[in-house]
Amino acid sequence: MKLSPRAYEVLWDAHAWAGVLSSLVLFVTFYLGAFALFAEELAPWQEPHFRAPVAVSEARAVALAQHFAEEEAPSRPVWFGISLPTAEEPWLRLWRMADGGLHMTWVDPVSGRRLGERSDLGEFLNAMHFLEPLPGGQHVSGVASAVLVLLVGTGLLLQLGRMVRELVRFRPASSRRVFWSDTHKVIGVVAAPFLLVFGLTGGILWLDDWFEPAVVRTSMKDDPTAKARAVDWPSPPAASGRPAGAPDLARALALAKQRFPASAHDHFFFDHLGDENGSVHLPGEQEGTLHAFTHVRVSRQGQLIWEREAGGGTTYTRVMDPLFGLHFATWAGFPAKVLYALLAFLCAFGILAGNLLWLERRRAKSPNRFDVVLARLTSGVCAGLALAVACLFVANQVLPGGLAERPRWEHGVFLASWAAGVLGALLGADPALHARRLLLAASGLLFTVPLLDSALTLRLPFGSGSTHVLATEVGLVALALLLLGASIAIRRLQRAPSSAARPAVSETPEPLPG
Repeated sequence: MKLSPRAYEVLWDAHAWAGVLSSLVLFVTFYLGAFALFAEELAPWQEPHFRAPVAVSEARAVALAQHFAEEEAPSRPVWFGISLPTAEEPWLRLWRMADGGLHMTWVDPVSGRRLGERSDLGEFLNAMHFLEPLPGGQHVSGVASAVLVLLVGTGLLLQLGRMVRELVRFRPASSRRVFWSDTHKVIGVVAAPFLLVFGLTGGILWLDDWFEPAVVRTSMKDDPTAKARAVDWPSPPAASGRPAGAPDLARALALAKQRFPASAHDHFFFDHLGDENGSVHLPGEQEGTLHAFTHVRVSRQGQLIWEREAGGGTTYTRVMDPLFGLHFATWAGFPAKVLYALLAFLCAFGILAGNLLWLERRRAKSPNRFDVVLARLTSGVCAGLALAVACLFVANQVLPGGLAERPRWEHGVFLASWAAGVLGALLGADPALHARRLLLAASGLLFTVPLLDSALTLRLPFGSGSTHVLATEVGLVALALLLLGASIAIRRLQRAPSSAARPAVSETPEPLPG
């Protein structure tokens, strides 16, 4: 089966322009998606000044949480949360909504001493995967996810009748245009199921969040109870205005465990804390399933006022929960997450290959200003992102543990180094040379990070005794080697003949970026 020449041309143009316009955002989401998968596993690594096994019993941790809840109750916070120590995070955290933002405080579970704000490296990389820290970034990444579905669909249609042949055709000794064409097509076909899953789930989750207010105001006639019934998420009891203490957390936890014994319950989230009608929400998580989350809400008096089984009780929850589980890999164990991370890096490279293919084709036709800017942005955004991640890990090691607003300093280092990479590409002379320098710098910094950590903790590299820390060290070294290899490959490819310098290999037109 083959497309007509006109249909092929239309699909090709749609694939090419949609791909090149969304490529940089998609590269960022896939590159950082590899880190977002391990946001929880990075927790032991990100706090080298406070790294230890869980040092208190659950009963002691719950009693300490009760103390902080009672201490916070008189202030009647809009929203308040407490997380218990886990293998990944062996400390307590207090979550408080104030001044339009979420503020966190770490607590030593042994002494009960507040430690102030600490590193949030894993959570920040997870947020950056969705571009949430950037103004409007979440919506940009959501649109890009929807565009990704278009790119996968048009790319596969363009390969009709030639998919098997193209899948095994790879000519690294040919011109750069042919090399990037083969690379883009092979990666696109191999990773198509992975791309499609993440494009669909990411796009649907974003659309659900974006269009929810409009759906409530129109289809549900602005009825909040109708929304609560549809999404199986009722609002907590309204505040009475009469002051009271905090709920009994030990009893609330016992009720949650009794109702959902297979779930892990590590968080207490309070609504109307300090009010007589206050309640506490205990989410639970089950491993190895797409329907991962359970929910229990307990009143201040210790009564179970709401529960939700894994998968929920409505059509909406039965559809949305698996989509969430697929996108965030709640079903996956550590080996599956490693495979996901490798596929994420592969997809990022495939997207980059599409951009480079576009530039090689345009080079033969005398590139215009758009192509010049695209080449510089591809260099600065993609290679600059690798440098920014490396600088973030270094900052995580060298910034003082008790530094005030330490997370903001780390975020600032990440964003400043990324901006410097982009600015250097826009002002520099050769995008390829600039990208190579950034990748070499990122590789060198990543190689030093395990050494910095071993020096700070007075141990041998790769000898922490923690599987989480060891996995992080191995992953950082592997990424450093990958970036070093990429910088060497850039140098070799620059020596290879371009499509303009060598007669083009006879081939049918190839799909462009995506």
